Amino acid sequence: MVRMVFLNVLHNIVRPLRYANTCQTIHLNVTRQYARWISRRPVAIANEDELFESEDTTQEKPLRPKTFPRKQRKKKPVKKPTEITEEKYKFTNLKESDKIVSKLLTELKSRKRRGKNDEVVLEGCRLIKDALKAGAVPKAILFNDPSDIKELNIPEKVTLYKVPYKTLQLWSGLTASPGLLGIFNTPDVENTTPADNALPVTIICDNVREPGNLGSIMRAAAGVGCEKLIIMKGCVDLWNPKVLRSAAGTHFHLPIHAFPVWDDIPSLIGKDSNVFVTDSNFGDEYISEYSPNMLESSMNIFDINPEELKNKFGVNEETNEASRLIVPKNKKMMKSFMLNLPIVPYYSLDYTQTEIVIILSGETEGLSLDCYKFLSERKSIRINIPLVKGVDSLNTGVALGIVAFEIKRQILKKQSQL
Repeated sequence: MVRMVFLNVLHNIVRPLRYANTCQTIHLNVTRQYARWISRRPVAIANEDELFESEDTTQEKPLRPKTFPRKQRKKKPVKKPTEITEEKYKFTNLKESDKIVSKLLTELKSRKRRGKNDEVVLEGCRLIKDALKAGAVPKAILFNDPSDIKELNIPEKVTLYKVPYKTLQLWSGLTASPGLLGIFNTPDVENTTPADNALPVTIICDNVREPGNLGSIMRAAAGVGCEKLIIMKGCVDLWNPKVLRSAAGTHFHLPIHAFPVWDDIPSLIGKDSNVFVTDSNFGDEYISEYSPNMLESSMNIFDINPEELKNKFGVNEETNEASRLIVPKNKKMMKSFMLNLPIVPYYSLDYTQTEIVIILSGETEGLSLDCYKFLSERKSIRINIPLVKGVDSLNTGVALGIVAFEIKRQILKKQSQL
């Protein structure tokens, strides 16, 4: 029994030794196969100074990676405004709160002060260029960008102020200021030379109170090439900022007589000129005797017996003065007077016989009393633009453009037939 126990113990001791070589070989193979993946502790740290802020490496500190500066993108070069040499253009730099600007422009905001000082403000490069070409000399120029001054070719002795854009925007009448203001003496536009091929047409504006309407009238008159424009007393200011913008620089392209009275009109137009008044639709029909079939020329309309005119227009003989029309005292009488004037479509007349005078009125105010008197004395007629039902009238500038270009068409057609 003891023997059996001894043999078992000996067997258990010897048996593991039989596989010792095999186990060692397997261990070595595993070590060789995965040795490169076993983590190893470095012997020394390269570039130690770059990894740690302090030279003392005994204390453990968190590693901070090296920060490199970001690459800055190359900015595109900004185009600088052209510099003006001080020898030719000397200007004064003004601050935003400088009182010189307010002193210059405050007096020019009201019509009374503009008339008293005989000065106007022109805003933008286009208006100032047109004024300089017409011979106007500015008193002062306020600008923000010096390159604008170089384009204008301003005389040397003009006072120049370089002003911040915010200040110009504050005093500007536009939503976005062009950054350029010119202060001029009121230009004399009466002596402006008309175009060489100007039409023998004179435009008279009576009671035109809307600035946009007057500007569009001036634009149409200059565009068609009228010979003269007369703006009667009682109309909106010719140099109103809104008129200047809507006219788009036509102030200097045709002769303009500003604010005369009706007694001065006979000296401004020809004695034999035919006078027409543009008319809104009062509800009356065209007079049958003035139908297009019977209108061989516009002279047929004006060959009316003066006695018939007296009876028709209600003229009374006065002892000390010549025959005059009884002045209408209310709108009903004015309307009845206009209804007594003959009315024809604008396209049915011959405008090539003699000088043409076209009278325009405001859409709301209508004609003045003195204008009615003038119409009766000059045997005037109404010209009407037929409109679709539901449309009462056209804008004054649009109506003038339709009639004026019809006149130009007839004149050009007649010239081509000669």
